Amino acid sequence: MAKLLGFHEPGAGTMARAQFAPKPRKWPKQARSQATFDAILDATARILEERGYDDLTTNAVAERAGASIGTLYEYFPNRETLVALLIEREAGRVLAALAASMAPLHALELERAMRIWLEAMFAELESREPLVRVLLTDVPFVSQLPVATEFPAALVAIAATGGREREGQIALDGLGSAYFLLANMLRGAYLAMLLDPPPGVTRAAMLDDLTTLVIRMLRE
Repeated sequence: MAKLLGFHEPGAGTMARAQFAPKPRKWPKQARSQATFDAILDATARILEERGYDDLTTNAVAERAGASIGTLYEYFPNRETLVALLIEREAGRVLAALAASMAPLHALELERAMRIWLEAMFAELESREPLVRVLLTDVPFVSQLPVATEFPAALVAIAATGGREREGQIALDGLGSAYFLLANMLRGAYLAMLLDPPPGVTRAAMLDDLTTLVIRMLRE
């Protein structure tokens, strides 16, 4: 997931960074076909979580989804496309949830709003922890997907929207890359909290400390 969230392996060459953008053979157009399409992606996620990428096959996905292999191949030519479209779907859901959670917070005091939003961000990642872990460790092409660059940019845009509502409360004048840097810091912190948390420190305590750090950065 680090790759998905915009991190790349140090020293990776040009070939490793070449974009890889598999597409479905067709997109579903009706509610019934959309339900089948989503069921296939859901099955892909469950198999990745339970067995890992090496054991992900189109036959296994079709069986888990309750669909024929022919139906699966109507939409997905191979397992790489299954994984790519699953990631695209989940990234879109995360961004939609974060954007929706931002608007009600504008009227709250800054520290309270920040704590709630940071909690919401982490909850979205935490709810996908098994999938995040396998994408991070098993899938070799995640950093080559378009979403690997689109997701960080969209996250920065959401954060900047919140910042514009608080122009009198934060001090980022002259720091054109502030939201980019802040979003990248949060992604790194969240991955560490999720995948390798320090012993003896609660989730709530880490989020409290993260809130304090972010507020200090915004106001100094």
